[in-house]
Amino acid sequence: MMGNSNQKRDEQWKKHKQHTFDSFCKKIIRNELVDFYRELKRQRANEVSLNIIREQPIFHDISDDYTFLINGMEIVVQDNLLGAALEKLDDRKREVVLLSYFLNLTDVEIAKRFDMSTRKLNRLRHKTLVELKKIIKMEEG
Repeated sequence: MMGNSNQKRDEQWKKHKQHTFDSFCKKIIRNELVDFYRELKRQRANEVSLNIIREQPIFHDISDDYTFLINGMEIVVQDNLLGAALEKLDDRKREVVLLSYFLNLTDVEIAKRFDMSTRKLNRLRHKTLVELKKIIKMEEG
């Protein structure tokens, strides 16, 4: 009789643990989904689709390109508006943009390079992108 009671308790305990684990997994999945949609919303608000950017000719005059030197690497910007705007930024801000979007370095790598936290880097990049937008709008109009 005693063995049967212990076996029932063991089964109940296993069921409880399974339900707890299932609940935990569901919360993780739900939170990841919320994070995904937040990031998607942020991207839609702050990033421009490549379809919107005007098509560049395959062959173009290289002399019109803007060239920036970072880490011994030349980064060529073919868009005149963007290149001119990047030139107007100070060196640190320009490097943050070029390292993030042209060399695809991670936030951790860039933050280490500038000896700052990733949070501070994100704020700096955001402010720089806002400044870059203003410069481009002034150049266009």
